[in-house]
Formats: sequence, structure tokens, C-alpha cells
Amino acid sequence: MTTPSPPVVQGSRSSTLQLEGDALVLRRPHEEVLIPLAAVERIRAEGRSVGVELTAPAGATRYVHRIDGASPAGAALFAERVNAVLPRTPGRDTAADGTALVETRTLPLTRRARKLRRIGWLSGGALGLVVLASVAVAASGDPAAVIAVVPAGLVMTAALAVGANALANWYRERRLVRHGITDFAAEVPGRPGMYLYTDPAGRIRHVFTWAGGIAVKVSYDPADPGDVVLPRAALFRRGELALGLLLVCLALLGVAGLIALTVLAFTDPGALSGTT
Repeated sequence: MTTPSPPVVQGSRSSTLQLEGDALVLRRPHEEVLIPLAAVERIRAEGRSVGVELTAPAGATRYVHRIDGASPAGAALFAERVNAVLPRTPGRDTAADGTALVETRTLPLTRRARKLRRIGWLSGGALGLVVLASVAVAASGDPAAVIAVVPAGLVMTAALAVGANALANWYRERRLVRHGITDFAAEVPGRPGMYLYTDPAGRIRHVFTWAGGIAVKVSYDPADPGDVVLPRAALFRRGELALGLLLVCLALLGVAGLIALTVLAFTDPGALSGTT
């Protein structure tokens, strides 16, 4: 009798735990842990938490890989089905040190994560400038001016973040369309919105879109075929470029204004308070 495959456990902070072949794979945003079934003593499901308890010599403390924030029903079903196949695992020795079989691999940041981190740095710097300008203006003897500085600074920060994101998206699409591989992805029958394409290595990859049709055009990076876009009409790309440039330019003008205001508040406070 064949045991049904256990479900994928979806945990908090984008973590997952699933059975792949003869090993459990625990994925987190920055790492991937490969746990052979031969190294597993048992799976514990405790409410919204799933613990993968490793084998260990008698008297030694058992190491546990844990994933939190899971569905209680899914966690219980996962534990039940994996525990059912453990006794039939070839080479499993419950008295061995299971940690010796576990492999941990650090994952590089994704393209999207790198982009968001850079935008976060820009936004954080802009907010820091807003705080500095507000303190300088308040200390100059005109606290009421802070009421104008803070909203303007927040609008400037938002414009900088949105504009930088638009320019990053425009550049990525332009790069992939011009220097990447352009192909067609076919829709998966019975799964609207899911399209498949084959990379140069012969690996089948998927992309989601509600563009409609039995096939869509895709462009991807030959060095990283998972980095894929659906090329848009030139008009939309130019519109995104124009919007990004406009917002970034306005934000930079705002930054220049805040810097000038801060310098003036420190060098000539009376000019702001009207006492000179």
C-alpha cells in the first residue's frame, strides 16, 4: 500500500517544509536545509509548529529543526504521513548522529530582495534627512515650520521610493528584452494564468500572468533563466520610464531643499525665525 504524499508545510516568514524524494527540505528566505529521512527520528506537530527531530546516540540531546506559523491541520497531516514512511527508510539508524547527514546551504538574496533593500536604504536616508531638517528648523526658533517640513518630507520620500522602483523595473525589462532570450510560454491546460517555458538547459520553468491566450511572450536572462519578464508594449515601458524620472527628479529637488533648509537653520537661525 502506497502512503499518500505529505502536504507542503507553509510557515511564517516565507518558510516551507516539504518532502522531496528521500529527504525533507526546509526552506527559509536565506537558507535551505536538506534533511535526509535517514537522519530523522520523528516529526512532531504541536499546534502551529512542526519539529523535525533528528536521530542521536543514547543519552545525547536530539537536535530539532523547527518551523512555526503552520496550519495545525496541515502540520498534523504532514507529521502523520512522514512518520509513516520513516520505518521503511533504507540505512536509517536511530542511534546515529543525524546532524552529520544534514546539509545547510546559504541562499543568495533574490533580485527582488536586493532591489527592495536598495530602495529601503534610499528611503531610510531620506527619512533621516527629514528628521534632521525638522530638528534644525524647530531649534532655529520657528517650530511651526516643522508642520510644513514633515509632510513635504514624507511626500518626497514616497516619491523617491516609487520613482526608484519604477526605474529599476524599467531597466530590468529593457535589459532582458535587449540582451536576454525571448521565447513563448504555453498555458497549462486547466490552470489559468500558469504558463510554462523551457530554458536552454532543458529545464521547464513557469511564470504566472493573467494576460490570457494560449501562449505569452517571455524574456529571460540566459545566465539566470528564472529571472523572467513578460515584455510590454514600448508605450508602457516609456511611460514607466517617464514616471520614474519625474518622481526621482522631484524627490531630488526636495532633498536639495531640505539640505539647504538644514544648513540655513544651523548657519543663520534668525533667517528662518524672522528675527534678522
